[in-house]
Amino acid sequence: MSRRNSPSPQSAREVRERFDGLEAAIDELKVRYEKYFLGLDKRPPSQEHERVRRTLRELEKGRYQATALRFRLNSLRSRLVTYEHYWSRILRQIEEGTYKRHLDKAERLRRQRAERAQREKDALPPEGERRARPRRDEGPVVLPDGVDPAEVRALYKDLVRAKKAAGEPIEGLSYGRLVRKLAQDLPRLRDKHGTDVRLEVYTRDGKVRMRARPKKPS
Repeated sequence: MSRRNSPSPQSAREVRERFDGLEAAIDELKVRYEKYFLGLDKRPPSQEHERVRRTLRELEKGRYQATALRFRLNSLRSRLVTYEHYWSRILRQIEEGTYKRHLDKAERLRRQRAERAQREKDALPPEGERRARPRRDEGPVVLPDGVDPAEVRALYKDLVRAKKAAGEPIEGLSYGRLVRKLAQDLPRLRDKHGTDVRLEVYTRDGKVRMRARPKKPS
């Protein structure tokens, strides 16, 4: 019985190794495309894709007597074709600007910018108040978490009004400094009075002060 068409043990091992390499390359190519679709890579893995195709074409030229090898080759070819249909569809959607993942990301960034702009707007002093430009070392004006901007604006007005009534200077007083003081003092006040506290302005012995009290349940 002639065994000319049967691969030798050495060549059979080499064929299996090439099949293993192709399978690993397809899996790696799938990961690279996903990274591109997620925005982690700037370009699609076109060169890697072409290398995988070339390897598959070279393996398809061989003549394999073993049914298992032919079955495995067909399985690898089918897997790559399935992936390619999916990749082509997503690439087309990206080119047309209809890829859902990118649209969701753009919408998420838009909401984050809008929320940041609203927080910055809430941190501005009330309309009509004199707005002194903060010093460079003061940093940005950001309200502490859980603080109602309307309450802080009302507190600032009460503080200015009380200081004027007491004859205290207000030149060094600004809305931004009040917000920064709250950001510095609130953790200590919340530890003492609870997280739900109310700030108020009062005058004692001719001096204007602020104090925190627990809010009464509504």
